[in-house]
Amino acid sequence: MAPLLLFPFVFSIFSISTFPHYLNNISQEQQYLLLQFKAAIWNNNDNLQPNWTPLRPLCNWTGVTCDRSSQSVVTLNLSSMNLHGIISPILGNLSSLRSLDLSKNALAGNIPSQLGRLPHLQVLWLYSNQLQGTIPPSLSACRNLYDLRLSFNQLHGSIPPELSLLTNLKILYLGINNLTGSIPSSLGNLSALVELDLGINNLRGTIPPTLSTCRGLHDLRLTFNQLHGSIPHELSLLTSLEILYLGANNFTGTIPRSLANLSSLVELELAKNDLSGIIPHELGMLPHLQFLNLWGNKLSGTIPSSLGNLSALTVLDLTRNHLQGTIPPTLSACRGLKILHLGANNLSGTIPPELGMLTHLEALYLNKNKLSGTIPNSLGNLSALKNLSLSENNLQGSIPW
Repeated sequence: MAPLLLFPFVFSIFSISTFPHYLNNISQEQQYLLLQFKAAIWNNNDNLQPNWTPLRPLCNWTGVTCDRSSQSVVTLNLSSMNLHGIISPILGNLSSLRSLDLSKNALAGNIPSQLGRLPHLQVLWLYSNQLQGTIPPSLSACRNLYDLRLSFNQLHGSIPPELSLLTNLKILYLGINNLTGSIPSSLGNLSALVELDLGINNLRGTIPPTLSTCRGLHDLRLTFNQLHGSIPHELSLLTSLEILYLGANNFTGTIPRSLANLSSLVELELAKNDLSGIIPHELGMLPHLQFLNLWGNKLSGTIPSSLGNLSALTVLDLTRNHLQGTIPPTLSACRGLKILHLGANNLSGTIPPELGMLTHLEALYLNKNKLSGTIPNSLGNLSALKNLSLSENNLQGSIPW
């Protein structure tokens, strides 16, 4: 094994057949590949140095898992090791690799297109680094890939439509980058998709109705982009959806009544858009809804009394809209409610004393409305309350506690 220590760390993209003659078995070949990878990275602790050496069996190296029979590297997990440098393209020669996790480091440079040479790759986690460049379309050749996480980087360019060829993909996280362009309609071909996060980018265009064909989708996050148009009624076909985040975009039109078909929905976030019209009373038919955030739109009409049917609700935020009418006493039936924000609207009438039954309430914001009358004594029952704002109303009388 001694000659291997003397081999210089200057690499090009070799095929296995061109390696030196003394690399005469799979273990030695893959040792060489990983040492070339290591030559392009570093960390302050250098915690790979002690055991990433040909003097130790490859399968005992930190972060390396081998197949028992072939001794080929099938997993490389170097997450959270404070790694700097670049991802060497030579990893594309680890032909048996099934899982590559380099997440939560400080790696820079591009995602090597050579990773598309890994036919058995199932998991690719490169999130929380400083990677730049574009998403290589060649990743579409990894047909066994089911978990692709590239979030929290500095990637730019468009989302490659070729990713739609990854028909086994269940998780696709591309959020918190600098991606531009539109959402490819071809992503609707990802019939196995369960989680899709494209939030916090610079995506434009509309939500492609074709996403409705991803019938197993549980989690859809498109927040903080520049998407526009209406919310497609076709999203109501995603009956397995539990989380729908569309906030901080430029959506217009009304909230589709058909969203009430999303019977599994737990969190609905449509805040900071240009939505108008009324809050559909049908939203009160979502039995599992815990989080409803509609703040910062142009919604009008009254607060539907049907929202009191949301027995699982913990957060209701309708701040900064154009809502009128009174605060429905039925909200007191949402006994698990912790946050109730109704400020900056045109609500009138009195504060319902029934709100004193919300004993888990931690924040109550009714400020900047046209509320009148006195502050109900029953609000003194809100023992968990930490934040209360009733300012800029027409309230009278004394403070009851």
